[in-house]
Amino acid sequence: MIFSRLSVRVNSGSVTTVNSPVLVALSRGALVGIFAVGLLAIISGLLDLSDSGNDTPSFLIFGTLITICCAYLTRYVSEKKLNRSESFLAVTSGFLSSILCSSFIYLFMTDEKNFANALFESTAAFTTTSLTVIDFGMSGNGLIFYRTASQLFGSFAAILLAVMVLPIADNNSRSLTSGRHATQETFPDRRKALKSIASIYLVSIVLLTLTLLTTPVDFFEALLLSISSISTGGFSISSEHFGNSSVQLLLSAGMITTGMSILVIWRLVSGKIYSAIRSSELHAYFLLIVVASLLLFLWSDEGGTSSLSSSLFIALASISTTGFHIPPFGNWSEATAFLLLFLVTVGPMSLSNGGGFQIHRLRILIAVSFRELVRQLHPRAVVKIIIGDESIKEERVREVVVFQFLFTSVIFLTAIALTISGMSMYEGVSSSITAISTAGPIRNAEGVIIEVSSFSVGERLALLPAMISGRLYLIPVLISIGYLLSEARTFLRPRRRLLQAMRSDPR
Repeated sequence: MIFSRLSVRVNSGSVTTVNSPVLVALSRGALVGIFAVGLLAIISGLLDLSDSGNDTPSFLIFGTLITICCAYLTRYVSEKKLNRSESFLAVTSGFLSSILCSSFIYLFMTDEKNFANALFESTAAFTTTSLTVIDFGMSGNGLIFYRTASQLFGSFAAILLAVMVLPIADNNSRSLTSGRHATQETFPDRRKALKSIASIYLVSIVLLTLTLLTTPVDFFEALLLSISSISTGGFSISSEHFGNSSVQLLLSAGMITTGMSILVIWRLVSGKIYSAIRSSELHAYFLLIVVASLLLFLWSDEGGTSSLSSSLFIALASISTTGFHIPPFGNWSEATAFLLLFLVTVGPMSLSNGGGFQIHRLRILIAVSFRELVRQLHPRAVVKIIIGDESIKEERVREVVVFQFLFTSVIFLTAIALTISGMSMYEGVSSSITAISTAGPIRNAEGVIIEVSSFSVGERLALLPAMISGRLYLIPVLISIGYLLSEARTFLRPRRRLLQAMRSDPR
């Protein structure tokens, strides 16, 4: 039921808590998401003291108030265990609450007075989509750090969802595939997964920041670039450093790492090097990087090591869906633009920080296509789908086919909405692919970057559902919507609501 309550007697008296599964999931997710925004605001306010400190009072007051309120309100939410659908609803609720709460920071602490633009900026930050409509050139260090760190929060939340919630939910239904079995072997419980992933993020950012200090980049800019690279957010207040070959190579190393599966990275740092390098998906990932970089280098028709470095940098920014804003170089052809669009669509390895369709799903889809062709020639043949050393079960095949349908459907619907508003077909498709892959920037057929600030308010709002669903891997968002609709239908039918209440009554 949507509404129910439970009286719990504590030392201070009787406290009425929210006990409805729907409201518990919504409340728990919202409180966690808003609490994270408040904590991030406090950190940003303290960091703003390194600059003018003008935004410090606003950040500290806002952050302190909402963190205290969230901590206090948790006592009114039941601690009951959530099932799979309710867990997805909690994650979606937390993500949306973070975006909405963060929008008010951009609305009140920048020159932006349009809430739609503030909402778009907040969504782009938390979904790690390399798009922006607010000029941060005159902002203090605190606000710039908040915009950059929001990407890290969104990326961290998404990878935790992929590693912790999805495998555990499937384990409850006893339908684990071999890939998810490997996930649970590496991270057997949530606490270990949280510590391990947080350690990987922290160490990667620290190492990349320290190595960037060997270039002409100062500490604050090095920290921002490191966070943007590791989180695949791609946000930067200036692109002048991207012309430096040393900066390009160091950021390329960061993007290679962030595009790798978290399982492969953990095996490497745990000393299981042979197990990590045997990953066939890792081989496909590096092959895609090499081929894409060589094609960009050959098509640019410039030659020289600087052109090769730029080709590698742009290819990695697309494959990892980081989306650093690099202007076209050399003889930029339409084939180059389509290649980058293809790389953004495919994306990096599964269980990585990046978005997109991801390499493992694409390989399964290609294998399914070949299997169906063989079956047309030999109807009685039994053809197993084997990717590397892994035999893919039919349950996993169905998941990939469903994901493909949802992925293309979101692209199609978003592109239709954009073309109706007057956008060209290529730019509409490019924008929708960029949004659902949480990549960037949006380019036209000539490779020129299209600023999102030139879009109308309706066009920017049309990108938001694709950005949010793409960052949360589509399935959790759609399951959350379906679960809410199912519960709402039950609530609107008194007889069904009465029967559920009678079944749930302990007496």
